[in-house]
Amino acid sequence: MVTVRPATAGDQAAIVHIVRAAQINPMDLKWPNFAVAVEEDTGAVVATGQIKRHGDGSHELASIATLPAYQRRGIAHQIINYLMGRHPAGLYLTCLDTMAPFYTQFGFRKIEPAEMTPYFRRLKRMMSTFGFLRDTGRQLVVMKRS
Repeated sequence: MVTVRPATAGDQAAIVHIVRAAQINPMDLKWPNFAVAVEEDTGAVVATGQIKRHGDGSHELASIATLPAYQRRGIAHQIINYLMGRHPAGLYLTCLDTMAPFYTQFGFRKIEPAEMTPYFRRLKRMMSTFGFLRDTGRQLVVMKRS
């Protein structure tokens, strides 16, 4: 069983480890923005998630990651619900197109550049310019929860 709680400074190394192991964006991993799922028996951090605040005032649900041994147990759902409970509206997220259906169950929908804040428009432009994901057949999707 796991408990979701706000991260502490002592969780920083575990946050970095889990996010890097998941091979997702390792930028802006500041523990005060995070919630963590902790295995009650061992005290180990087994999943992470954060809400990032960007310079344009937008907020992003990010760094949702679970250790492989704990996946498929609903822990990511717990993290997302916990974070959305603290910031219920106006959240954005970026994900691979293959993950978009997962986030629709939380009220997120894919948006086009006209609906994006400056931060997300720049991110999409940068991903296109530098050809990230070109060889994978995948696309970066920006989603919003109103």
